[in-house]
Amino acid sequence: MAQRHYVEILPSPGVRAGLAFLREPLCSDETQIAEVATCSRAELYCHRHQTDQLMVLRGGIDLIVLQNRRLRRIALREDEPTWVRIPPGVPHGAINRGTAPAIVVNAVLRHRPSDGRDYQSRPVPAALAAAWAQLYGDPSQLDWADGA
Repeated sequence: MAQRHYVEILPSPGVRAGLAFLREPLCSDETQIAEVATCSRAELYCHRHQTDQLMVLRGGIDLIVLQNRRLRRIALREDEPTWVRIPPGVPHGAINRGTAPAIVVNAVLRHRPSDGRDYQSRPVPAALAAAWAQLYGDPSQLDWADGA
């Protein structure tokens, strides 16, 4: 699979089977379930050798991606099942505006062995602080790890 350098939004159709609604899984090398806490920390992750394929199972998040030096917000909600594919090298983070943790599934595609730095958060660069604060909605509530 050729690596793309842009974020893709993929619909998640399914079929009703009695009381259950079944969705097709995405091909992956590993499946992770993450709990995204309500948090005011402005941070990003950037994976070097993996593609994240994310869908919210419970709650909601605003996924923030950095592309072409601009922050983009993608709303992911449990009642609107959507996959978002984030290729390697694209910085991304999440804002959980809810009162409870959001549950997210990640159907990870590994292109090479994992790099230990892939799961270490990084503060949002000072040059993007105003844009992040605008996306967050209440800049006074943000915790800037890099002093922005």
